[in-house]
Amino acid sequence: MRPEETLDIKLAFAGWFASKPAAELAEMEAEAYAKQGFSNSPHDELDSLRIAQNYWVAPDMLRIAEAAQESLPDEDVLLEEPPSNHGFLVLAEPFTIRCADQECVDDHPFNGLRWRPVHRVLPATKWAEEQHDDGILIQWMGPVVSEEERQFFGSPVAPVGNGMFMPAGRPLQMAKSVEIGAMRPESAVLCRFARTMWTLMQQPLAAVGELEADRPQRKRLQRAGQIPAAPVAIVTLRRKTAKGGSNEETQVVEWSHRWVVRGHWRRQWHPRLQAHRPIWINEHVKGPDDKPLLVREKVITWRR
Repeated sequence: MRPEETLDIKLAFAGWFASKPAAELAEMEAEAYAKQGFSNSPHDELDSLRIAQNYWVAPDMLRIAEAAQESLPDEDVLLEEPPSNHGFLVLAEPFTIRCADQECVDDHPFNGLRWRPVHRVLPATKWAEEQHDDGILIQWMGPVVSEEERQFFGSPVAPVGNGMFMPAGRPLQMAKSVEIGAMRPESAVLCRFARTMWTLMQQPLAAVGELEADRPQRKRLQRAGQIPAAPVAIVTLRRKTAKGGSNEETQVVEWSHRWVVRGHWRRQWHPRLQAHRPIWINEHVKGPDDKPLLVREKVITWRR
């Protein structure tokens, strides 16, 4: 997907949340969300979309996130982790994960993500008292699989499953305990993937530019009267600046790809978060700009 499509997809979601089918589907899912302790109505979603920061993630950044997410340390979830309180993010291309259901052998694609802060109240059970949590609700999106689904959602992208709640102040692995609600293994993977992208997007290896809405988009957004024509933050991989003068001796090599040198996580103090958090150490990317980026899993290590 191209960066300029982000606002069109967001506008399509706004139209969906304002539709009668969305209200009917929300009514069916209301009980499931109530058991999780919060509301996720179309009105809630639309309010979040109106103020959400827009993001588009380039393929190179996605490749880094795919490699880095497997070794992301399981730190406590912080409300300040995302680059903005409310976000709408589209990936240039989808990534896939294998379903944890043993009867399912499919790889499921994901190409977008929405998030917003949520407060939940879990009712008392025989195992625990009533519990209050602040956290982050994330909703992954994926490409539509049929023309009927595209017409139903009015978009090439559709929600995948229900939203997932990440309670603040707890490691992600603890989100599977009885006291704070159940989380399936594939949900934990998707939550970790979201946290990896948020972390990488705010580090020096990411270059963030902006794309303004074009005139036709601004007109469509004005007619909708729901979504502002806010710019799209384009997240790409920052290239290392070459050092040295032109008189230095060089050797020409015909490389077939680009590669990441010494990718690994390290704990570092973050003044904004007031906590030690993982930082992805990516020394540099080598190879010609016109060659594909190759990220090898074997270069990823966790250093204490």
